[in-house]
Amino acid sequence: MNELPPITSVLAFIEVATRGAFNEAARALELSPSATSKAVTRLEDHLGVKLLRRTTRSVSLTPEGVRYLEGARQIVQDLRELDAELSASTSEPRGKLSVNAPAALARMWLVDTLPTFHSRYPRVNVELILDDRTVDLAGEGVDVVIRSGELADSVSLVAKKLYDETLYTCAAPDYWARHGRPAHPEDLKHHNCLNFRVAQTGRQFPWAFTVDGMVAQIDVEGSLTVNEGESVARAAMAGLGVAQLPGYMARAALQDGRLEEALEEFRPPSTPITALYLDRRLVSPKVRAFIDFLAETASELG
Repeated sequence: MNELPPITSVLAFIEVATRGAFNEAARALELSPSATSKAVTRLEDHLGVKLLRRTTRSVSLTPEGVRYLEGARQIVQDLRELDAELSASTSEPRGKLSVNAPAALARMWLVDTLPTFHSRYPRVNVELILDDRTVDLAGEGVDVVIRSGELADSVSLVAKKLYDETLYTCAAPDYWARHGRPAHPEDLKHHNCLNFRVAQTGRQFPWAFTVDGMVAQIDVEGSLTVNEGESVARAAMAGLGVAQLPGYMARAALQDGRLEEALEEFRPPSTPITALYLDRRLVSPKVRAFIDFLAETASELG
């Protein structure tokens, strides 16, 4: 195995090549000009090539020096990032953590988990931003985004699926008692169906079912369309009609009897709930702790 050059010689070469002068490089390195020159000479002797052209007035790179500078800078940067990552991995998560999430998902699931997160990481201050819009994490200073459904590809983000959420077709017991239960999704055309309109697109969110092994969308109509999901859930609990709701909206009401599911055998495919954060070599301890905590908390859902 070939012997590696001393890191001090590599650093000296980078400084001289960057600054174009031994005196300036020496000051930056807190060395004498002669020590800096000797360090670069040792590197050239080790490689067996000239990296710098030296005159009494200037210093310039040889073609070999240009190539070595490019590689050496990347290696030193990698070492610095590795050093920072290992140091950060042992530090306590702290500071402000900005989280963007859909309002209903945050209120009905995420907020309830925060006391436990705070007890584990008391030095992390969470700022919740509740909306469904597309977020520029880097530009807006957002650390984590939580989204429901399929996501557009992005090379700049890491996506961590937290869990698969079930969609329930349900209504209040009183509604079923008055109108009967549907035996097939097509029967919903004879029911008062409560709809959700997506604010970003202005379109009504489609109802989906699994019929004969295939996903089918059913057009339904009713006396209420709302652009906010919680209101649809509350109207269903009040007995106004039938709703198709994600588990975080319906689960508690299904458990305590305020809602009852129908068409269970026709449930649509589950919907992924995903956390996204910037694709960086160094992920801060607070982001890593929050993502791991969410995955742990969500493991019992879906």
